[in-house]
Amino acid sequence: MFMARVLGYRAEARQFHWAVVEGTRRAPILVAHDKAAAPVDLDDAPALSWLRERARLVIQANKPDAAALRSPEPVARASNKEGARRRLRVEGMLLEASDSCGVKVTIGALAKISAQLSTRSAKEYLKSGELRGLDISKLPTEAKEAVVVAVASLPDD
Repeated sequence: MFMARVLGYRAEARQFHWAVVEGTRRAPILVAHDKAAAPVDLDDAPALSWLRERARLVIQANKPDAAALRSPEPVARASNKEGARRRLRVEGMLLEASDSCGVKVTIGALAKISAQLSTRSAKEYLKSGELRGLDISKLPTEAKEAVVVAVASLPDD
């Protein structure tokens, strides 16, 4: 039986969280998770190069069948405009890094993720700390989001 493996991403202004899950949406298995943060002394372009190399290493080490990126909600209003722009640049880098490694990547906000999980609100998983048998309660919110977007991209049973 084919076991699907999905890499989930959640970008921030100078780092990204990632999670690798396998199995199905109903019975996911958390394989690994972590974050990669660019050194604080790097300007934007070198920081993106550094993060891109880390993304490539995560992909090479985990060999996902697909990747999924949790994007901000379309109505999100960021008070920190520069931070929002930096997050978007990190998201673009993650999309490009995945594609250049031959991994098909999708992108979606919580509304799309909720629909994929056939639930009213994927936020409930973030609040409860439990996702279809996975204990994600001790993870930071951004890491939980990486897990949730990855699980939503697993195949149905």
